[in-house]
Amino acid sequence: MSGGGTVVGHVEQSPVEAWISRRELLKFKQKLTIFSWGTDEKAIVAVLGYRNAPQRRQIRIAYEQLFEEDLVKRFESELSGHLERAVYRWILDPEDRDAVLAHVALRKPNEDFAVLVEFSCIYSPEEFLAVRRAYQHRYKRSLEEDVAANTHDDFRKLLVGLVSAYRYNGGEIDARLAKSEAEILERAVKDKAFNHEDVIRILTTRSKAQLIATFNHYKDANGISISKQLGQDRAANEFTEALKTVIRCINDPVKYYEKVVRNAIKKVGKSDEDALTRVVVTRAEKDLRQIKEAYHKRNSVTLDDAVKKETSGDYKHFILALLAMATLIVPRDVPSANVDAEALRTAFKGWGSDEKAIISILAHRNAIQRRHIRIAYEQLFQEDLIKRLESEISGHFERAVYRWMLDPEDRDAVLANIAIRKPKEDFAVLVELSCIYSPEELLGVRRAYQHRYKRSLEEDVAASTNDDLRTLLVGLVSAYRYNGADVDLSLAKSEAERLERAIRDKTFYHEDVVRILTTRSRPQLVATFNHYKDAYGISISEQLSSDKAGKEFTEALRTIIECIDDPYQYYEKVVRNAIKRVGKSDEDALTRVVVSRAEKDLRQIKEAYHKRNSVTLDDAVSKETSGDYKRFILALLGN
Repeated sequence: MSGGGTVVGHVEQSPVEAWISRRELLKFKQKLTIFSWGTDEKAIVAVLGYRNAPQRRQIRIAYEQLFEEDLVKRFESELSGHLERAVYRWILDPEDRDAVLAHVALRKPNEDFAVLVEFSCIYSPEEFLAVRRAYQHRYKRSLEEDVAANTHDDFRKLLVGLVSAYRYNGGEIDARLAKSEAEILERAVKDKAFNHEDVIRILTTRSKAQLIATFNHYKDANGISISKQLGQDRAANEFTEALKTVIRCINDPVKYYEKVVRNAIKKVGKSDEDALTRVVVTRAEKDLRQIKEAYHKRNSVTLDDAVKKETSGDYKHFILALLAMATLIVPRDVPSANVDAEALRTAFKGWGSDEKAIISILAHRNAIQRRHIRIAYEQLFQEDLIKRLESEISGHFERAVYRWMLDPEDRDAVLANIAIRKPKEDFAVLVELSCIYSPEELLGVRRAYQHRYKRSLEEDVAASTNDDLRTLLVGLVSAYRYNGADVDLSLAKSEAERLERAIRDKTFYHEDVVRILTTRSRPQLVATFNHYKDAYGISISEQLSSDKAGKEFTEALRTIIECIDDPYQYYEKVVRNAIKRVGKSDEDALTRVVVSRAEKDLRQIKEAYHKRNSVTLDDAVSKETSGDYKRFILALLGN
């Protein structure tokens, strides 16, 4: 089964998003300082809501090194209520967070066995083993020990069996075993001998694939699913409820989580933000996209809208931030890098490459997983995977896969170099990198560029441009903008007036214009653009568009403003124009947006496209592209 995270799949460490800088951390600490005014919760949400697990760990480490203070404890003292619990669970390492959730469940007056069942039946054996290790490290007792101490009789046997299991994780199925064990389960259900040791043995030891085969045989043989059969038992008790939860978690985890979220939403404001928080924080980097889709399908309302309606305040803003979405779908149980490498090697054999196999693997792995596959492939076969791919596939498909396989900052360095080398330099790529990327991300691209080409990006931009355009573009790519949220309104007013004079006098290239656009922070520039529109009744980009001179310099200015003002709208326009030209000349632009944003904000770009064009981006790509290229792009779009 596939899963698609909303922060970016399951990530071990990522170069995709920028680490927080020392200056940002200093600002972050200021936001945490209470004085008499209270903590700036929006700043906390803005930072932590958009960082993956390794980045959050780096922030914790950097914070402690800089300020000699534990960030998690600081949050506990500064925040409260549902927001504090959500942030606390998000900032911990995933396995540590899950250990805490298990411990909280065990300490409840009426033990919440569902949490334990989720971890033992949905997590991979390795993931769950990490949770058990984290539990032991944190509480100096084993998880099994605490489960045994808090349960009794058959219920204890079932739960201890679940949390101590290390299931086989392969896909092999024994059909005869599935048939015989389906019959055992059917007899137990018929005789209400739910607690029979065979039932516990089957559910706690068999692989997920084997159990699904058993459940399917049960349904085929009896005309009803085992979970529905159990649901008909009016004398349901804690044990049978646990059995139903085990079966649901194994049979369809996405459907199970949808039900948990639906029940939590119904109770929000009363007692169950905890369940909503648990699902969102534990699945945001895994399969929350599929859970959201299941919720929408089941309830005819999006999960985002339900959360907006039923929650409030900073807790609402934080949960919505975690629901924000990439489109990359990463399998719930990812094979090892060696297994993927061997599968790719097999795909390369014979009379032609198995492109479908290549897509099924590479289009469903995040940046770190792709890097591990490259390393494993080279170690196993003494061959560079990227070079092998270049020799096996061709055309737009080859270029898309090549760009996807590179580390993100290396890919962006390649895109910048290609843009610079075009007969007519494609400045839009350089503007995107310098105006949409964070300062740290752009710095990563510049480092990668220098490492790959043995020249600085600024050097090549300067050599490929001239006059005022050179001044503007070199200023952009060499900038390290302040990344905080502070805005000086009087400065916004004065600089809006300065920009208006430049446009009125057609002195677009004035050094003040270049200085403002290349050095100010994004929030400051957005405030300036807003003031411009309020004062002059027209947006600055519309004002520039009315200039018919159409010079390259004014085109660059418009692109800068569009990238800073609304990146999603900007990318939607790039994709729309690319789709119009697909089959002619601009698959490159479509590829660029999809591969560079698939692990970031492609969902929002897709939504903007749908809103603007009344057709989904998936449908447009299906119509206007073809072959393996189409299949690959659609996979990155979340199909």
